Formats: sequence, C-alpha cells, structure tokens
Amino acid sequence: MSAFLDHPAVQGGVAPFVVALIVALALGHTRYAWLAILAGYLTMVLLSTGISFSPLTASRKIVLVAIVAAAVGLVSDRIESKSKVLWWILAAVAGLVAAWVFISVLQQREGSAGWMQGLGLVAFVAVMVWAMLGLRGDPLRAGAASVGLGLAAGIAAILSASIGGLLAGISIAVSAGALLLVWSISSKPVAPGFLGMLTVGVTVALFAEGALMLAQLPWYSLVLLLLVPLAVRLPVRETAPTIVRAFVLTMYALAAACIPIAAAWMSARSGVT
Repeated sequence: MSAFLDHPAVQGGVAPFVVALIVALALGHTRYAWLAILAGYLTMVLLSTGISFSPLTASRKIVLVAIVAAAVGLVSDRIESKSKVLWWILAAVAGLVAAWVFISVLQQREGSAGWMQGLGLVAFVAVMVWAMLGLRGDPLRAGAASVGLGLAAGIAAILSASIGGLLAGISIAVSAGALLLVWSISSKPVAPGFLGMLTVGVTVALFAEGALMLAQLPWYSLVLLLLVPLAVRLPVRETAPTIVRAFVLTMYALAAACIPIAAAWMSARSGVT
C-alpha cells in the first residue's frame, strides 16, 4: 500500500481526484463544493512531502496561502456587494503575498534585480487572481479554466525541472475535473464565487512562480498562462446541455494551455530561460 501511495501518478492524480470527487459529492450543490480543489491539492501535499509549516520555506508558504485564500474567499462571499472594489483589493493583496512567499529568494538577487523580479512576481499574481475572479459567477468557465491552468502550470513546471510543480498542477487540474464531472452528470453547476477562484488563482500563480524562481521556467511561459482564463471567455451555446458546454469550454482552456507548455518545451530544448 505504501509503494502504491508513493507513486507520483497516485500522489498528483489518482488520490487528489478521488478526494475531490468525494468532497464534491458530499457538499452537493453548494458553493462549498469548490473546497474540493483545495482538498485535492492538500492531498497531494500530504502524500508527497507532508503538511508542515516549520521551517516556513517558499513551498510551505504556498500551501499556507492556499488554505488562507480559501478562508478569505468564504468571508468575501458573505460580504460581497455589486461593487468591484473587493475584487480589486483581493487581487492587489494576492500580488503582495507573492513578494512575501519568495522574499528569501529575492534577497539573494544582486542590486536592483531583486526589486525588478519582485515587482514582476507581484504583478503576475495580481493579474492572474483578477482574471480568475472575473469568472466567479460562471461555474463551467471557472472549472474549465482551473483544469487548463493546472495542466499548463504542471507540465510547464516539469519541462523546467520542477517535479513539485508538476504534482501541484496536476492535482489542481484533476480536482477541478472532478467538479466538472459531478456537474456534467447532475446538470446543476454551482458558481465558485470568491472561494473557488481566489483559491485556484493565487495557488496556481504562486507554484508557477516557484518553477520560475526555483527551477528553470522561462518568464514568458509564466506570462502566457494568463491566456487560459481569457480563452474560456470565448462563446459557447448557452442552451446546450451542461456536459457539452463543459466539454467545449475545457477544450478552449486546453488549447490555450498548449501555448505556455510549448514555450517551456522550446526553452528546455534551447537551454534559454
């Protein structure tokens, strides 16, 4: 049993999918079902490295931020108004959190390089979270974006020599896929709100940045991940069955995911970062 659980495919794919599926089914047609993605991600962490916050390394900070983001998302859903102020505030704060996550790495950069790279990290996370929060009212587009982002970040990470990034990305992708599967069968999808999109947006953005800072992911591949939440905004026939809409939107997301993956692949072949 131990050998089975130690296999990367189980840690990053099978186990997170099963756990996410159970959570999605258990929480039914409530927004809390979106906790399935966090549950799947934490399952991967538990099986691969264990959940610990001491010492508080960059990778452990990402896990902590994912948990806090879910809590903040729950509170935000309760206080949300029609104003976009909260949307902008959360995106800005998420960006600043990126600087805290990678502060120890940035401090090792010489001269102004650390400041410039830090500003880039802050901007990327803020934009990614802003783009994902824009999908918080549309469950199928949000789910498809989560699948595409997780897959793109994970495969791009392994092409850049980051096995941790691969496991994290795949766990997000399969967990979101479990949600889409449940809703495709029930035809009763639930909007993610801030809970779902803040959690996915900030988590994927941070571990993708981890592949940039701690491995060899090229910066342009990181930026190209932003194409995924844009792609799922393409039109789909709203009168089509839920399973058809979910499939089409997921194809949009996967097509967009191929672009940052291709960029990482070409960079790995050429040795340019």
